[in-house]
Amino acid sequence: MEETRVVQGTWDISTFKFRIEGVGLRRMLDGMKEGKLVGTRCHKCGTVYLPGPFYCRKCHIEINEPTEVSDHGEIMTYTIGYADVRGNPLDEPRIAPVVKLDGCDSWIMGVLQGVKPEDVHVGMRVKVQWAEERTGSLQDMAYYVPE
Repeated sequence: MEETRVVQGTWDISTFKFRIEGVGLRRMLDGMKEGKLVGTRCHKCGTVYLPGPFYCRKCHIEINEPTEVSDHGEIMTYTIGYADVRGNPLDEPRIAPVVKLDGCDSWIMGVLQGVKPEDVHVGMRVKVQWAEERTGSLQDMAYYVPE
């Protein structure tokens, strides 16, 4: 059995600077109120992020160009859950796809409904089912459905 060791000391982080990427998330949430997905495009390489960071992950330059992203896309990977986080069986399997939306280079996760687990596959086309009442929260994107 391994022994846990405690090392006494401090880590001075006062010289580090942290920047929270809230602008891109706020832009995306504001667009969701209207049933739109708004990401950020890099003016140098054209990469589109959703939600948008404050710098391009490829070019390492500041970016802030809003661009609309489609609410249709394709499943890049997915998982099927048969139990909740405590291990209790679910009444129905929960399908959680990671989707690359058309016009966007990053992927976004959600829940897929309206399809049996055995019919889901990588490359499957899906679209966002918007909540009837949108408030500018992540729940505005209720779930994905097959196209």
